[in-house]
Amino acid sequence: MGLVNIPATAPVEEILGIIRRDGGVIVTGFLSEEEVDGINSQAYPIFDQLREKPDPAKLAELGENFYASNTTHIRGMFVKMPEATSLIMQKPLWHTIMHETLKSTTQTWMGDKLLTTESSYILSLASAYHVAPGAEAQVLHQDHAIHNVPAQEGSLYTTQVGCLVAGTKATEKNGATRVIPGSHLWGIDKRPKPELTVGAEMDKGSALFWLGSLYHGAGANKCTPGEENDVRLLYGVFACKDFCRQEEAFHLFTPTSVAQKLPLD
Repeated sequence: MGLVNIPATAPVEEILGIIRRDGGVIVTGFLSEEEVDGINSQAYPIFDQLREKPDPAKLAELGENFYASNTTHIRGMFVKMPEATSLIMQKPLWHTIMHETLKSTTQTWMGDKLLTTESSYILSLASAYHVAPGAEAQVLHQDHAIHNVPAQEGSLYTTQVGCLVAGTKATEKNGATRVIPGSHLWGIDKRPKPELTVGAEMDKGSALFWLGSLYHGAGANKCTPGEENDVRLLYGVFACKDFCRQEEAFHLFTPTSVAQKLPLD
């Protein structure tokens, strides 16, 4: 069973229902071609700089070879590409999916009054990916493992939700993200195996949303350099519960000059 493709204009409850059932969904037409071209034009010069002077961060705590070879990352995209990050975050559909899948509603007594409180989400990670021919497949994993969430069979609880926007066409051959639909409901007795995965193929401008409990990993880019769609561009803007630790400490590395220009909404 592959992931469902559904247009961005579909009722949001229908989109949320698919995410809850399958663990993820592909939203077609999330960004227009013009919007994606604008983001790509911001990203290419940074990718070129990083290939000349690679990021020294190895992030070894995530495991050996967690990130595939022949893949260039723009970490801290929130600062390096603030307009692009804001464009994605300001889409009403992005906000609604993140809020509805990450909100927590609880009750507590305040003296003799029973209060109901609701938390929401906060930006956790913003990163861009240039995946070139020869990139190997990524190990299958759950994103919310960073928050030490135990496996709970049948539970929809997660602390993080991912969103990858396709800057180019994502195909089986160039390494479209591999996912195991339904694995967000697994207990710890089930082990993710590559043969259970399906490719999240996307057209330029489509977006993959998935729960942090869904097993997934980047696919291998088996293209030959120079052939059509040989490089895969992706823009990841992830959110987590607002009481959890973010993957990137935006409040520490965002310059005041950038923060002052960010939209208030």
